[in-house]
Amino acid sequence: MTLLKKIYDVVGTVSEWSGRLVSIAVPVLIVTICYDVLMRYAFNAPTVWSFELSYMLGTAIISLGLPYVHYHSSHVRVDVVYSRLSARSRLVLDTVLTIALFFPLALIWTQISAVNAWQSFITHEISYDSMWYPPLWPFKFVIFLGFLLLLAQGTATFLRSVLALAKGGEQPW
Repeated sequence: MTLLKKIYDVVGTVSEWSGRLVSIAVPVLIVTICYDVLMRYAFNAPTVWSFELSYMLGTAIISLGLPYVHYHSSHVRVDVVYSRLSARSRLVLDTVLTIALFFPLALIWTQISAVNAWQSFITHEISYDSMWYPPLWPFKFVIFLGFLLLLAQGTATFLRSVLALAKGGEQPW
């Protein structure tokens, strides 16, 4: 039991840090977009790098924010129904939906993003969306990392829910 709690705590700490990293990237994204808008409309001199950097940062924010959101149970759910259930019923629903929906989707997304990142790395893929031509493998690796961390956080949360069900609906630690 203590080993599972330690694993859960380590995965939770990693998810927490990914959220903190995202919180640093959001102001960078805002400054990037504001700078480009200022240059484009005030000085008629748009940047060649802003569009690509903004979609890369935006995707990184979403990808690395996923495990943080899952760790804090801040994702969207139908609270009208969920909040009226007992603690044990919520655990059963969480467990069933995690097995039926979360694990298959998270595994597929993780596998697809891993293959995509690897192919991008070995082919030295670059973006042709602007004259900046940045390499795409770091961007695609961040997407893979986000899904991998989400899968780890989902697994840790699932194990906590199963242990709580085994204890009759009480928190396992």
